[in-house]
Amino acid sequence: MEEHFGDIEKKIDKLIKEFDISKHRVHESLHYFEEDDIGEIVSLLHGCKIPKKYTSYKAILIEKFSKKLGMAGNDLLIFTDGAIYAKQFFQVDTAGTAAERRACGLSPETLEAHKQKFFPKDSHREKILAFMPYIAGENLSFRNVNPLEFKKIFIPVFVNLVDIVVMGESDLDDLQSIRGLSYYLLREVFDDLMLFIASDILFHFSNQDKKAIEFLSYFSINESIDAKGNRYKPNPILDESNHAWNMTTIRSTMLQHKRAKQAVYDKKNSLIAIKQKFESHKMDQKELSKQILSEQSKLQEIETKVKHIHQTIDKLQNTQTEEVMFTENGEEKIFGRKVLIGKMFKKEDTLLSQKNAILKALKEMELSISNKQKEVYVWEKKYAEGKEILANIEAVGHPMDKQYERIQRALAKTLATR
Repeated sequence: MEEHFGDIEKKIDKLIKEFDISKHRVHESLHYFEEDDIGEIVSLLHGCKIPKKYTSYKAILIEKFSKKLGMAGNDLLIFTDGAIYAKQFFQVDTAGTAAERRACGLSPETLEAHKQKFFPKDSHREKILAFMPYIAGENLSFRNVNPLEFKKIFIPVFVNLVDIVVMGESDLDDLQSIRGLSYYLLREVFDDLMLFIASDILFHFSNQDKKAIEFLSYFSINESIDAKGNRYKPNPILDESNHAWNMTTIRSTMLQHKRAKQAVYDKKNSLIAIKQKFESHKMDQKELSKQILSEQSKLQEIETKVKHIHQTIDKLQNTQTEEVMFTENGEEKIFGRKVLIGKMFKKEDTLLSQKNAILKALKEMELSISNKQKEVYVWEKKYAEGKEILANIEAVGHPMDKQYERIQRALAKTLATR
């Protein structure tokens, strides 16, 4: 039976209070620990019904550990698979031009050298994007923040995120160098991060997620009012052609895009099924070929035995003695000559019956191989044609792909406008 959340919460608060966070400090602004380190707390949360105000057990832990660490609005707590990062935002005051302040006083040459040293082959992009499913799922989730809140916090979230990657992958330890490199890398991946967020919202919107629908409803060409009575000025989603997208046009495009993607998905599944069919026929052919070799070997043995019987009969017919010595089953015995001749003819009949059965089976197997080869030809042809069609679709892209990308870029741009 599940325990009441209030009782569980008391136990959790006690465990968090006793948790020595100082052991997990890896930098003056960063703590890192694994979920196993708080396994008892996680187990307690899994054993109770979480209140509706929390989207997941992680949301509860974010709230609790944020309070323990005294984290402010610009700080970041990320829960990945099995690991927790608690990053506190820090300020770096730098004099000079806007560009110099963005670089935290570091020269472009120094920043590029740091990048090449710690993130060769643009590896920073993959490492930063690896965190985005967790950021989009909790910290910047449309389920947890409205658009106005999003616009206030997304920059500090991204800066903290890149700080975490820089701290984890470099040996830089002074705040100025860390932040300078973070800003430098963030400028390169910023559009990708915003597109990831936009894609996540659109995906859930296309699946009729109420929270995603509510989130996008804020972006209107008209003034809007939320459930709490807050008024919002017109804030349309404008694409590069200055075309405004509304809920209806987005929903229609997303539905068509989803159908187009489903058609491609179905085509891929169809190709997999076709390939499995002709590969199955080929496997059957191989098995039949093995059986044919086995049966042909048996046929040769029968031919050899029949030949030996004929030789034995010829000898018996040419001898005058009424009784002969003959080895049967490894044992020498005396047989009447005529009795033995009859025995040989009977044995020959048995072998010839076996031979005819094998010849019939061989004929059937060869016919089966021939028929399967025809099937292989038909399915391989279908597979080649289907693969070519799919390759052309993927190379050119479906017209709805471009429409979807326009909406994705427009939403990303609107979200990034503060």
